[in-house]
Amino acid sequence: MKAQLAHAVKLVREGRRFLLTCHVLPDADAVGSMLGLSEVLRALGKDVYLYNRDPVPEQLRFLPGTEAVQSSLPAGASFDATFITDTAARSLLPRQFPPGAVTGPVVIVDHHVAHDDFGDVVLRDVKACATAVVVMDLAHALGLRPLPKAASAPLYTALVADTGGFRYPGTTADTLRTAADLLDSGVDPWRVASHVFENWSMARLRLLGLAISAIDTELDGRVAVLTIPLHMLAQAGATDDMAEGLVEYGRMLKGVEIAVMLWERRARSDETL
Repeated sequence: MKAQLAHAVKLVREGRRFLLTCHVLPDADAVGSMLGLSEVLRALGKDVYLYNRDPVPEQLRFLPGTEAVQSSLPAGASFDATFITDTAARSLLPRQFPPGAVTGPVVIVDHHVAHDDFGDVVLRDVKACATAVVVMDLAHALGLRPLPKAASAPLYTALVADTGGFRYPGTTADTLRTAADLLDSGVDPWRVASHVFENWSMARLRLLGLAISAIDTELDGRVAVLTIPLHMLAQAGATDDMAEGLVEYGRMLKGVEIAVMLWERRARSDETL
């Protein structure tokens, strides 16, 4: 990744105006990495525009900067480069994603093993437990050590969420050292954990109950399948984004190795999902 990292650093050094975005239905790693990277770029005196067609999930709106995420681009806008966080495939972008004349070179910042590398520059570390770690690598390559304080909370949030609260196999000693470094900058771990894993609305809790009551298993109990059709969302009084993360509850069933969620959404014409 060294050559790609050097290319990304060059784009940042030479550019002034950057577009930051992530996949549709953004989760904590996508949003946290995007917000963290925005603070890294701002610390270098760059102009940043945050964009996603989908709203930031309710449980992540405690993070400063989420209010700046826009669902459309200004007319006539163009950028020196575009950074896309936590996105492994072009299909995870809205169909009406702006063309190259608007985006400039596209830089993918990601950690997923399965991918199609659709960007002009790809910063991908499949050994990283979260995209947030790749963002920190870029920040360090740009000479920002320690990180800007404003970047710490969103990056820590991404780290906590994508490791399942430091429970998943990707959690290593380096993961915990990275988390400790972020905590040293003043991040409140309880505030992050309570928003990511708790503080649910009654509608989301009802949706979880309905989803669990309809759970099914396949392949001798090794695969759990959660199905969330539109009528279940309506019955719970839940919005689309409240289904995010519910798939993890399928993994809690004894014997389950893989959990799958089939999620029916109110589709928009510009989306692939």
